[in-house]
Amino acid sequence: MQCSVCKTANPKHYYCGACVHDRVHQHDWVLGSRHTVAERAHPGTLQQQRHEHRSGRLQNLHQRISQLRAQISRRQQQISAAQRLRHQLALAQARRQTQLEEALAQGAARAAERQALGAQEACAKSLERCQRIERGLAGDRGTLARALSSVVGLQLDVPEDEVLALLDDGRQLFGLPWPGPEEWTRYPAEYINACVGHCVHVFSVLAHYFHADLPFRVLKRGPRLMIRPHWRSVDAGEALLSLSGGAGSGVAAFVVGLGMLLFNVAYLCHCRGVSVPVEQVADAVENLRLAVVGEPGPGPGPAVARRQQGAFALDVYAVIMEAAKMYAGPMLGGDGEGALRAQVHGVLRSLHLCDDAVDSVDYDDENWAII
Repeated sequence: MQCSVCKTANPKHYYCGACVHDRVHQHDWVLGSRHTVAERAHPGTLQQQRHEHRSGRLQNLHQRISQLRAQISRRQQQISAAQRLRHQLALAQARRQTQLEEALAQGAARAAERQALGAQEACAKSLERCQRIERGLAGDRGTLARALSSVVGLQLDVPEDEVLALLDDGRQLFGLPWPGPEEWTRYPAEYINACVGHCVHVFSVLAHYFHADLPFRVLKRGPRLMIRPHWRSVDAGEALLSLSGGAGSGVAAFVVGLGMLLFNVAYLCHCRGVSVPVEQVADAVENLRLAVVGEPGPGPGPAVARRQQGAFALDVYAVIMEAAKMYAGPMLGGDGEGALRAQVHGVLRSLHLCDDAVDSVDYDDENWAII
């Protein structure tokens, strides 16, 4: 509005409330007086001016609204474009992150594979070196065992001719022939003790050469040799490895000790890769030869096969009973087997050895006697 009051007012200054009120009243009064005079002079013109003025204001408002709407539309388009760009950037970042994770995983897998290959190569080299050392040690032990065999007179090579094999008894230790299963009662006690002592001597050296952990341990108590279980140190007695010459409990104790020694020899063959059947355990010299050569050899005895994968198949009680057969009958009279077995059971009970087997056999005998 262009009026003399507004023109005369200085817009650069600030006014107090009273002055502003006074100026407003002056402005309204001037306009009222002018409108009154104009209406009186030209009533239609004033209404037209009012209409034009309002129309102009409405038009300006519509233009302003259109501009604001256009501006809002542009801003919305910009926001949509920014959101699309943001979504694209997020997708690209996710793809890049996935690619980096895959690359890291592949790199880690390659590194792990290289490490595994390196570890396998190192393990293979170490295993090869250990096998080479083991072969060298095995060769050295075999050389020592063969040298010992030549010293003690243990014949390792079996003659190919069967006649020579029968004539040439190679089952000797230090020149003493090893008694056969039926010859133990024909030799005096001194000869038996010498053969057993030579066997213990050779067997102990071979077990030391081959680093075998044996189930029974041989001890020396003054002039006598004793043997006891090696897998326990409490509640384990000792059996004799020497024969006093008489019958009775001394023979039973010697049979138990001899069975332990024969079981040790068979176990050494098992460690060397040869399986000895229970019928062959009494031939200790032949079993020592098999332990030295590490392979079964030809001969008239029972079949001896190379050991397959598995545990040791022989039973201590069966081996002791096999040793008892060599003394049953000739030394103890008619019912020698039953009497000797009862004495052997008594010795086994005192040693706390093979308790289950002894109880089972005695129980069966009692039931048979009742029947």
